[in-house]
Amino acid sequence: MRTIWLLLLALLLVMVATGCAPPPSAEIVVDQAREPSPTPTLVPRPSATPLPTRVPPTPTPTLPALSIWVAEEGPALATVQALFADLAQRADLELEVVPRPPDGLRLSIATASVRGEPLPDLIWGHQEDLAGLLLDGHLQPVPDALRSIEALPALLTTATYDGLLWGVPVLARNSLLLLYNRELIEAAPATSDELIVRARAASNPMTAGLVMAWTDPHWVLPWLHAFGGAPTDPAGATITLNTPAMTATLNLMRELYTAAPTNGDSYARGQRLFAQEYAAFAIDGDWALPRYRAVSETLELGIAPLPMVPATGKAPLAPLGGTYLMVTTGLEPSRLADVATLATLLSEPEVQFKLARELGRLPAQQAVLAQLVNGDDSALAVAARRATEAPGLPPTQAVRCALYGINAWMGRLLAGTLEVNQAPLNMQREAEACLSRF
Repeated sequence: MRTIWLLLLALLLVMVATGCAPPPSAEIVVDQAREPSPTPTLVPRPSATPLPTRVPPTPTPTLPALSIWVAEEGPALATVQALFADLAQRADLELEVVPRPPDGLRLSIATASVRGEPLPDLIWGHQEDLAGLLLDGHLQPVPDALRSIEALPALLTTATYDGLLWGVPVLARNSLLLLYNRELIEAAPATSDELIVRARAASNPMTAGLVMAWTDPHWVLPWLHAFGGAPTDPAGATITLNTPAMTATLNLMRELYTAAPTNGDSYARGQRLFAQEYAAFAIDGDWALPRYRAVSETLELGIAPLPMVPATGKAPLAPLGGTYLMVTTGLEPSRLADVATLATLLSEPEVQFKLARELGRLPAQQAVLAQLVNGDDSALAVAARRATEAPGLPPTQAVRCALYGINAWMGRLLAGTLEVNQAPLNMQREAEACLSRF
């Protein structure tokens, strides 16, 4: 016990010696981690108007140009190019016009197809182009809305197959006219009988009485029409050459041929003879008139319709062909509306009349014909008078074979080595053999 008190006394002495008070009880303080400050949010003032959100404008898609191959040349090509430049501006369309030779359009399309090159969207060509391209499978029907356009019946027939229209008629062509030299002939004959008599009377060793393309079916068909015949049935499916109408037609052709040139009856030579005033009459097409006018400045050219056939009281009328706007299989369906716009503009009376005058062709629209009948262009006036009555030829293989059959035997008929009564049957068989190959 004494020991314990001695230890306490010693501890007290040490504390007094160091001057230190007993330390307070140690308190452990833990520094708590602070929470992160929140990200400041910009809040607009209550009175401030929120700024509009800027949305980038949607770019207007640019449609590619519609490509169109035009089977024209010379001044006619320039006229068509200027026309499409104007229509493109009016329709707000971009058009790429590519010239192609009129006689080589189908070959150009076939070549591009074989090479895998892009085909045009549209084609401006004639009825033979339409028939060939349809056969080759390069065309699609025109929009239904365009079938209501009031074109000449012949032009609709020429572009219709299987109940569908395969080209929009723009112009009519291929009318045949009776041309005569006013220095030799006072007035045009009114009947085929009168033409035979007057052509024979004008014929002499220096002058031919009548020139034309004697063996070409296009010069035979007007007379066949006057006798009530046709190369095929209306649908263009059945060949109809071996008929009494064809026999009567060939009899008349033999009578007319007696006034042909005695030393050559080719079409080209006949044109030269008439242009140089060595023929009294010529039966030729509207397309040939610029040639006659260019060859001779002195030719007193008279123009008249082909004379009526007394046996039937009907006028001979050549099948009308035409200029068409065709749609190829490569055109996207979304662009058909643009085609409809373009075709509608082409059918406007003002456009039709302007094209007819500048190209020397008939307008496709019946309503415009009246403006030409009394106009100052005698060729257009004569052709316009009977255009609504003219026949058309469907774009079928049977029609093409029928024309081939006529051409194959006309030379022998005119030369006298084939009897008239046998010729229709020979032509029929030739045409049917042609068709069987297709």
